[in-house]
Amino acid sequence: MNGDNPDGAASQQIFKALDLRQTLKVKPLPRPFLLENPQDPAQVAALVTNSRHAVAEENADLLVWGDVSKDGYVLRFAGATPPDEEKPAVFGPQFRLELPLNLGEPQLHMLYAAPLAAVDPGNEMQRAALRRLLPPAIDPLEALAAKPPVALSMGQQRAVLLTFAHVATTCALLVPPSQADAWFEKAANAYLGAEKRLGRTDPPHEAGLIHKHLAAALTARAERVKDKAQTYLELAVKHWRAAAENLTRATLPLEWAATQTRLGVTLHRLDLITGDSELLREALGCLQAALQVHSRTEAPGRWADIMNSIAQVLEVYGDQMKNPDVLQRAVDACNLVLEVRTRDRTPLAWAATLNTLGSALFLLDRHGGGTTHLIEAERVFEDAAEVFRAHGAKGPAQVAARNLAHVRKLAEERKGRAVIDPGWR
Repeated sequence: MNGDNPDGAASQQIFKALDLRQTLKVKPLPRPFLLENPQDPAQVAALVTNSRHAVAEENADLLVWGDVSKDGYVLRFAGATPPDEEKPAVFGPQFRLELPLNLGEPQLHMLYAAPLAAVDPGNEMQRAALRRLLPPAIDPLEALAAKPPVALSMGQQRAVLLTFAHVATTCALLVPPSQADAWFEKAANAYLGAEKRLGRTDPPHEAGLIHKHLAAALTARAERVKDKAQTYLELAVKHWRAAAENLTRATLPLEWAATQTRLGVTLHRLDLITGDSELLREALGCLQAALQVHSRTEAPGRWADIMNSIAQVLEVYGDQMKNPDVLQRAVDACNLVLEVRTRDRTPLAWAATLNTLGSALFLLDRHGGGTTHLIEAERVFEDAAEVFRAHGAKGPAQVAARNLAHVRKLAEERKGRAVIDPGWR
């Protein structure tokens, strides 16, 4: 811990608190990660990148590091790989677990639950362990989150609420769908409580990150609680927009790009329910903005993901507007994605893009006329269905098969309607 006494008493306190948990295997790392300016997001992100190398070298799941001062602990987490800022409950570079120097029972429970939730499970055994361990680990924290001690600073209270919200969201993603909604509700209340504890001197990006976390949790909630999907998606859009207003590309580029991407995808999903084409126009603007950070040269995988989303939006928008030019743009976008997503390297992603391409070609045929697009759509859907079946992706395989059936049915109907020229003169 930076700022510790020469005897390392504060660092030992954290180590011992974690080491007492039989479900964790803890190892001290006598290597400080010096952070000269904790208020500089760029410096924090750069140092977290360096700390990931230590995680990989130790073959560990997580590194707990940070600072200690007279005000207490500020702990940060780092995994071996960069966190996906688009996911809910991401313990990214800007996340901080703030604790007082004297760790009481509630703080010790939080110190245990937070690393559990921060670990990105690498296999099904770890996922099963988290499903078993995390819900009981969070139970002792509910009273603390419901009423953070007034003795804590506003920053420490906010950190308590954000930590509880992250852990509750992770629980919601682990438990069966029938149990998820209660955890999502607890997470949402905690995120809103954290927002209320922001001060006038706190930088805008702190508010932006809280809105981003809440929006991601609401988006996931819409996926798991399908009967209220529209309600949660509308709330998610509200908070994605608030996050976009408070985050900047210059200060937090990855978080900003993730917000733009997820806002675009959420608007697209909401349009599928409401049919509001204005949502699609906004979605396109958001997704195209995210490409300012994730270029094809520097981040081909993420670029391809965003371009695939752009193709999906263009496909729906072109169909709603009955516009062949927009549908052709969707086809062109798919073909660009397929230059990065290949059958050998990413077969399922490749097949997913083929499915979008086939749909765009089918719609282009419907709104633009001609039979060439229909023939190509049939071939594309055949390839997609074959790959999905080969990799056991039953749901996507059924979708591709249904799409293929629609194409073949339309082709047969056209054959039946074909007029034969008898050659009369």
